[in-house]
Amino acid sequence: MSQLDCDLLVVGSGFGGSVCALRGVEAGLRVVVLERGRRMDAAAFDDLADGRINLFHRRNAPGLIELHTRRSLMAATGSGVGGGSHLYTGVTVPAPPEAFADDWPDGMTFERMAPYFARVGQVIRPSAIPQPMERTVALETIGRRLGAEVTRLPVAMDWPDDTNGMTRPPPPNGLRRHVVTLLQGGPSVRKRTLDKTYLCRAEELGADVRPLCEVRTVTPEGDGYRVHYRRADPEDGLDGSIYARRVVIAAGALNTVRLLLKLRDVSRALPRLSKAVGTRFFTNGDFGALLLGPKAAPGEDSGPPVTAWIDLWKQDRMYLMETGLLPIGLGVVNFSKRLSRAWSFGVMGLDNHRGRLRLDRRGALVHEFEAGSGEVFDHRRRDRLRELAAAAGGLLLMSPAWMTRRAAVTIHPIGGARMAESPDEGVTDPFGEVFGYPGLFIADAGVLPAPTGVAPSMTIAAVAEFVIEQMVRRC
Repeated sequence: MSQLDCDLLVVGSGFGGSVCALRGVEAGLRVVVLERGRRMDAAAFDDLADGRINLFHRRNAPGLIELHTRRSLMAATGSGVGGGSHLYTGVTVPAPPEAFADDWPDGMTFERMAPYFARVGQVIRPSAIPQPMERTVALETIGRRLGAEVTRLPVAMDWPDDTNGMTRPPPPNGLRRHVVTLLQGGPSVRKRTLDKTYLCRAEELGADVRPLCEVRTVTPEGDGYRVHYRRADPEDGLDGSIYARRVVIAAGALNTVRLLLKLRDVSRALPRLSKAVGTRFFTNGDFGALLLGPKAAPGEDSGPPVTAWIDLWKQDRMYLMETGLLPIGLGVVNFSKRLSRAWSFGVMGLDNHRGRLRLDRRGALVHEFEAGSGEVFDHRRRDRLRELAAAAGGLLLMSPAWMTRRAAVTIHPIGGARMAESPDEGVTDPFGEVFGYPGLFIADAGVLPAPTGVAPSMTIAAVAEFVIEQMVRRC
């Protein structure tokens, strides 16, 4: 029998993988993490801003942002040590109790998950902005006109000692450098990404995090699994394999589902995977819009991308979140004085419009909606955005309705490898272990059985806390 290379191999280093890495090594396990993206330290971000490394991920050319633009699917996900934490806005909130009302395994309630949410909060330490921006105050005024509460959101940021600096206009930059600055947290703040929290601590305790390693196949062998991976940078090492007692797949919903489908249907390395792989995929109600030329237009600032949202949960099961201002002077909105101030908004909510992911003949991931399940929510969020624009005295710009009917557009892909009571209903059992393959687990957004209705990062991490706890208990 082959000698074990590690006790626990984690595929991916996002909100699921980083949690499993830390808790595994804390339990005394030998942990290896394979991440296909690169490390993103300050020097790497400078290289990214100057164009020396790729912003967008391509095959054999690692980048920080992966765009999924296949048929009926438009999504953006992260690729780097720390996973999606390099792309998310830092908003760290638990899913509301109502999000657990349907489709979760028996016993998986908000009350059961509360201690795991608390654990995540203790590590990531989100906090509301210490000094409101003009856009924060403007949003609160709009909320009062709409009769809705506005919440200043807890975000994973390291705030500056001089908070007045956040209220000043940002220095002039090109578009690429501006985007990279926002990815880091903002001109005067820095985001607390997973490589600074969970992963940092895991490595301090001995976890072996290997960037630029993309997993190609997972094969049962003896009492564990042989995982083969490809190096993105051949000069830094050769392709290889690792033999592990237990494996956690946490590559993000889309990449996890793509890997599982290939392992089941193409290589047949895991032929007994459930027929439910790829089913019950959700976009979490994601939608975006621009508010152009509002009468009470806020000035530019150097704060984080997100400061607050309008809470429409009770009546509509959704939130309207301000996501910052389009930068002035970048050639994007200069052709009209009315468009010289563009305020962006994101919508999230409990949208149960189900989809299915599958592979086409070329092995690419494609998406299909289930018929007739999402039109009500789409109409409702468009109506609320129109009301927002009217209250702000601005012009609303959003995508046409036919686009959302035909394509899944999301930055928060959820599901496709759900936990369930049986393999007829899902891919893993209620503890995240894959049906038919003991010792193989899933701990990312793919395992969530339903949309969260809010930014899902904290829920993904909390579920991963739960999954790794159950795994360690069985060791």
